[in-house]
Amino acid sequence: MLLGAGLLWFGWFGFNAGSELAADGTAAIAFVNTLIAPAAALLAWIVVEKIKDGKATSVGAASGAVAGLVAITPACAALTPGWAIVLGVLAGAICALAVELKFKLGFDDSLDVVGIHLIGGLVGTLFLGFFANGTGLINSGSFNQLAVQAIAALAVMIYSFVLAFVIGFILEKTIGFRVKNDDEIAGVDLVVHGEEGYVLDAK
Repeated sequence: MLLGAGLLWFGWFGFNAGSELAADGTAAIAFVNTLIAPAAALLAWIVVEKIKDGKATSVGAASGAVAGLVAITPACAALTPGWAIVLGVLAGAICALAVELKFKLGFDDSLDVVGIHLIGGLVGTLFLGFFANGTGLINSGSFNQLAVQAIAALAVMIYSFVLAFVIGFILEKTIGFRVKNDDEIAGVDLVVHGEEGYVLDAK
């Protein structure tokens, strides 16, 4: 899991800095921010975990890094490194708390997509409206960038929800949206794939 998170983080440099399609100052700042924001988010997540649960976990560290990567992506080339660190801390702490929503609201989210990607993406998108170089509210005194970020975030949320709902509805009515509870307890590896993913019996 940690190896996978590390590979994901490594690849994200190409995603953020490589999107510039040039080796210039914009790519450099995107690269630096893609390093430090997830690092800050990782630390913030495990601190929240330690305070909340009494211990920090490797899963929490990996989740914090991903939350930071998600949050910095919309803002990677438009923030100074100092603000990127602040964003990372906020994203890590907020997302660490947001993953608990699935227990409180009762939705099925085994990979914490809502808590990490939705919340982390919103934090990063709206943070840009406040602190973007030159155009953010703090630097320019104008609400224009914040309004653009908020409208874009809302539009994407509505689009994603409607499309996901339609796709889920079609799947439910055709092949079924998810496995039966009994099959899940028995093990999807056996029921669906016809083979054992784990042999747990001591020989």
